[in-house]
Formats: sequence, structure tokens, C-alpha cells
Amino acid sequence: MCGASVGSFFPLQPWGEPIVNAVTLSVVIPAYNEEHYILQCLDALLAQRDQLHEIIVVDNNSTDRTPELVRRVAEDNPVVKIVVERTPGVAAARNAGFDAATGHIIGRIDADTRVRHDWATVLRDYFAREASAEVGAVCGLNNSYDSPFRTLKRVAVQFQINRGLVGGDRSIANLHGANMAIRKSTWDKVRGKASARQDIHEDMDLALCIVKEPERIRQLSDLWVDISPRRALTSPIAYTSYAWAGVRTFQQHNFRGARTWFVVYLHVAKFWIAHALIWLPHRAYDPGKGRFSVRSLLGRPSQRSLPVSGVLGPDTELAEGKAA
Repeated sequence: MCGASVGSFFPLQPWGEPIVNAVTLSVVIPAYNEEHYILQCLDALLAQRDQLHEIIVVDNNSTDRTPELVRRVAEDNPVVKIVVERTPGVAAARNAGFDAATGHIIGRIDADTRVRHDWATVLRDYFAREASAEVGAVCGLNNSYDSPFRTLKRVAVQFQINRGLVGGDRSIANLHGANMAIRKSTWDKVRGKASARQDIHEDMDLALCIVKEPERIRQLSDLWVDISPRRALTSPIAYTSYAWAGVRTFQQHNFRGARTWFVVYLHVAKFWIAHALIWLPHRAYDPGKGRFSVRSLLGRPSQRSLPVSGVLGPDTELAEGKAA
């Protein structure tokens, strides 16, 4: 230490003791038939378990080995807990997890999310700041693993960060369920207002409830996760209903004004077009071999439900309305 005082390295309280970050972080993971993803998701979180108060996996009627795998991990890691929610739908699963959480902050990710090494630290440090006292929720940024466009997406997102278009602690009115966090106190305020409808985007609905309080939502540049590109395998026809759920979400909140609806429809069209453009390349990409394959392109992916009722996407067969 070369004679340096402890105050040179850690902030001190008035009586000379290092300040300890007392913010506790719970993480909630809704899950339905996620046996191919849940272990990697938990591994990434457990690598930073000293920053976590608890990890709550909400099993939403899984018929595969998801509950078994989670319980096996929990045997050696008491920080991992499993909650069973019988009401189908990602909103119901999310609500059960948020209600069970006991941390000051509730992180929320998907079962195919892999958080970066400093994810929990970024959240705890951010919410411990006095300047963040009026922030009710945050979301971060992401890249896709097993994607042919991973490098391109990284460059594109960094370009947007540099231009001030995303991140930068900017105020937004949306949340991304694969990488977000909310104060427990904020959740208590909006719990009775957030919809459990299965035909809307539950994370967008939650965000709109939060900003009506009003509380702030911020997007952070250094809160990163990696997510599966499996949604990109959903056919454009099936994706239409998923994209249209954004319109239904705004209808749920009774938005008025031609300008508002012009922006809503513009965003829906933009996301649908972007999805249609990347669909075939993702169909042709073999992540195991790291290259494009005619066999992958011509093969027929099995179907899974997207987190909107009745919308099928790739991966597994399931009845409509389950959590994704």
C-alpha cells in the first residue's frame, strides 16, 4: 500500500470506516421448458454470487427437465430458489417472482440470458448512488451469442452509444425483460396496475405503469447481457402477431393523439422489417459449426411460444400462453 491510508482506496464514513454497499439484489428468471439454456444462465449469475441476495427461478408449468436442473443447482447453491407459478404466461411468472423477492432491487432476465461478469455490481452500485434516488427502474444493452451478426451488432450498438442514441443513463419509457431491474418499492407501487394479459408485451406494459407514477426509467451503457438469437428464427408471418402486441400494449394504456400512434405504428413496422431481413440468414446459420449451412436453411425448426399468447417461434413445441 506504500503507506497510503484506507481512505485513498475506499470512501469513508464520518467515523473512518469504509462505506459498505447495503443495496441487496434479487434476480428473477421466468422459465418454461428451458432445459437447454437454464444452466448457462445460472452459471453466469453464480459467477458473481457474492453480489447477489437471491436468484429466483419461476417455473411456469415446464414439462421438460427445467425444474429438476434448477433444484440440482440449488442443492449446492442456497442462493438459488425455485418458485412454481401455475397460471400460464410470462407476466404471471414475473409477478410471482417479483412478489417472492426480498432484495431492495429486483433484477429480471430471461432463461436464455447470460449476464456479463460485472452485471450485478453495475446494478448495485448504480442504485446505491444518491443521484439515482428518483430512478425506479433501469434496463441495459445486449448482444447475441450463436448469431452470425454478433460482431456487426456490437459495432452498431457501440456506434449508437457514441452518438447518444442508446445508453448513457438516458431517460426512456420502455424496459427489456431480458436485461432490467426495478426497485422493490417501485414494484409495490405498480403491482396492481401491471396487466397480466398474455397478448401484450409485459415488459413494455410494466414500463408504462412505472412512468405514469411518475418514476424514471434509465438505460445504462455498462449493463450488458448476451441473449439467444432464437427469436430471429420465428417466421415473419408468426412474428407479425408478436410485433402487433406492441400496438395492443399502447391500447391497454389508452394513449391518444395522432402523433403518438404514428410513432407506435412506425416502430412496429421498423421492427417487423428488421426481423424479416435477418430471418433467412439466421435460418441458414449453424452456430455449432460457426458457418452458414444449406441443411440448416432447408431444415424445419421446431416451434416454441414467444412471450405473447398464441405466437409460435422456434425451439420447442408448446401450448400457447406459456412463459418464454
